[in-house]
Amino acid sequence: MSFFKKVLSSVGIGAAKIDAVLENNEAAPGDELTGVIKVVGGSVAQEINKIDLDVVCNYTVEVEMEDDKVVTEVREYTLSRFVLDEKFTIEPGEQKQFPFVLELAEDAPITVGHSKTWLETNLDIDMALDKSDKDYLYVVPNALQQAVIDALQALGFTLYESDCEGIDSVSFSNLPFVQELEFKTTCGKFHGHFDEVELVFFNRGEQLEAIFEIDRKARGFVGFFKEAMDLDESKARLVINEGDLAHLEGMISDLLEQHLG
Repeated sequence: MSFFKKVLSSVGIGAAKIDAVLENNEAAPGDELTGVIKVVGGSVAQEINKIDLDVVCNYTVEVEMEDDKVVTEVREYTLSRFVLDEKFTIEPGEQKQFPFVLELAEDAPITVGHSKTWLETNLDIDMALDKSDKDYLYVVPNALQQAVIDALQALGFTLYESDCEGIDSVSFSNLPFVQELEFKTTCGKFHGHFDEVELVFFNRGEQLEAIFEIDRKARGFVGFFKEAMDLDESKARLVINEGDLAHLEGMISDLLEQHLG
């Protein structure tokens, strides 16, 4: 019977279980994640080689196939990792807890639209399939990011879509993707002037770099041909810190006014 149980546990039946429990499942980029990893023994004693705790997010990338068709693939990227690299034995029904402290990467994407971020805990067991647990994490904007979003909303913009899109390796980003936040105007002085404004954040320690891609609303035939040729988009860059918060709305308004047609 004991041998039969070991065979079953090696394929996941009656094996040890793992769960990562966060003190708070809501965090901003750069915040510290704290919690405990809980391991519960299965039906037989098992030796645990190590525990990996990864913070993972998803992004999409367009891939050209052999028949020239372009398909969208969903990929995963590990933002941060915590490793408990010590062997131990978990007895049947035994419960063990291991505290962890892990920093959420400052370039972690905000949880909005299709963007998801989660904790993936892997239990490395001798002579068995790795057991894993997946717990979703809600990434909220940090103070500077939220201030930019609030300022755009005060100027009549509404966030309507967001996606993490794959990019080629570039010097300005440590990630294989960028998160684009897309805003539409619903009211205010910019309503009717822009089709949309796309925003990309790059956290730079105490500063935030915000890249705006401004799509002017086409007017007449000239505007129509510019839009058709994709020439009506322009980019602007704004670097802000805590000292800019009091007049941030005015800074963004001035930046957008420079791109009015």
